[in-house]
Amino acid sequence: MERGAGEISQISSNNDATPIRPVGTIEGGMISFLNPTIRQRIEQATSADSSLCWNCSSCDAECPVEIATDRLRPQRIVRFANLGLFEELIASPEIWYCLTCRRCNRVCPNLVKPETLVRYARAAAIRCGAVSYETARAYYDLFRRFQRVRWHSVYECLYGTNEGITETRWRFWMNTPIPDCTTRIPSQHLFKSSQNFRGAVRSADVSRCFACGECSSACPVAGERSAFDPRFIFRMVNLGLAEELLRSPSIWLCVQCGRCTEACPQGVDGCGMIASLRELAVRDGNVDEDFALQVRDAQKQVYMRLLDEIDELFELNTGFRNQAACPLTFAECI
Repeated sequence: MERGAGEISQISSNNDATPIRPVGTIEGGMISFLNPTIRQRIEQATSADSSLCWNCSSCDAECPVEIATDRLRPQRIVRFANLGLFEELIASPEIWYCLTCRRCNRVCPNLVKPETLVRYARAAAIRCGAVSYETARAYYDLFRRFQRVRWHSVYECLYGTNEGITETRWRFWMNTPIPDCTTRIPSQHLFKSSQNFRGAVRSADVSRCFACGECSSACPVAGERSAFDPRFIFRMVNLGLAEELLRSPSIWLCVQCGRCTEACPQGVDGCGMIASLRELAVRDGNVDEDFALQVRDAQKQVYMRLLDEIDELFELNTGFRNQAACPLTFAECI
């Protein structure tokens, strides 16, 4: 059977005795082939337990990028791995849409780990040459500067007109670092937070924090520390800087993945504390009652634009992938 011109080439080693069976079409009549051996090797390399997936779509419903854009389905990534479709996995644009926040891992009732597959697929795509090292570096720089856009969009919701994202705004925000706070805080204002503020953060045990930075290192959206830095927020809480925090865009950039909480050696619940700060900001009138909805709508716009930028960077078609085929055998890739 002659394979389509747009199809990614077969990657199984010539020495692999396992038969490769056609499993139907994926896009545009392109034939894909299932290889059980490849499926097993992916599982051995990742320990992602993809074979336990029963397609409940809990991961899709939890993914913040899927919620905002309807363009990233962790379940599809798991199915690629589960069917042994290695080249489809590393050529999927969705592995680059992922924030690696691990919310999909946390919500799965069978403990399947889609985010682990994403990190594996990215590394494999770079290692086998399907994605160049320079392109990967440009991607991570794009994602870092994207946090500036998120900060500016929340700032507009707080203090501006929230007119939406335009080409001019997008470029300006991407290239404009977050301004440093130059307002002097008198020492007598420290540790003077309200009872409501102290009550909101008490259960997080933030007083245990010794500023080691594990939270910021684990956070998937802390690449641009001036936009969002969990350790900085926790230090502000310990200093009692309630007013500065409750009117800051930064507390609205958290994706509530819980990785800071998992990483903290002192057991500080950073994720829960930021959620409490948001609730307190609304309750005390620092933001409008519908502010969370305003932020959600603003973030939808910027996430859609981010995915378009990623497609442009990787020269991807919107519908599916057109990346170059993997030039190596599977054994070399893994």
